[in-house]
Amino acid sequence: MRSTFILAATAAAVLAMPASAAVVMTTPGSAAAFAPPAGTLVNFNSGTVSAPFTYTTTGTAGIVSGDSTNNYAEPAFSDGTRYLAVQGGGTATLQSALSFESVSFFLGSIDTFNTVSLLNAAGNVIQSFTGSDFIVPANGNQDLPSTNRRVTLVVTPSEQRIAGVRFSSGVNALEVDNVVFAVPEPTTWALMLLGFGMVGAATRYRRRKIAVAFA
Repeated sequence: MRSTFILAATAAAVLAMPASAAVVMTTPGSAAAFAPPAGTLVNFNSGTVSAPFTYTTTGTAGIVSGDSTNNYAEPAFSDGTRYLAVQGGGTATLQSALSFESVSFFLGSIDTFNTVSLLNAAGNVIQSFTGSDFIVPANGNQDLPSTNRRVTLVVTPSEQRIAGVRFSSGVNALEVDNVVFAVPEPTTWALMLLGFGMVGAATRYRRRKIAVAFA
């Protein structure tokens, strides 16, 4: 199941990152994309976060439901349960003593001022991403599949492992649900890298065609 999800996500959209950086894979919003893949799930449904994760916030951030005008909006394609909302200037951090090679989450109404940071076991930032790293334009539309989508961040086994994730937003708001931490199996890595290579080859082919067309 993990292999199927990551390969499908890769085929949907893969954004190439610099060397020694996490691979970003995104899938446009749908009920299937909202549903969590296999792994260690944090879904906020109980209103709390349980072991092996600790949950801390700064500023205005919390577990909510529904919509609050000008404050936060339930992610499109949600199943109507509780989710995490981080308002302007706030942060929400999930941290674990365990380590993982991927984290996946459903991000609602993606904006340029939304930020997601991967953390190591010491709580230090490995790498940060803004909404524009997940979709362009990141205009905060609350309904479209393009700005309400599942995002998966994966590090290779040779890189720092993921022990936590921090969500923050410069302006109201960042909304996130169904956060899943996982350690991909070897077959998953093979499929993911194959998909990544195919997308890269297709991109290079398109660039060559463009170069010829305008020569």
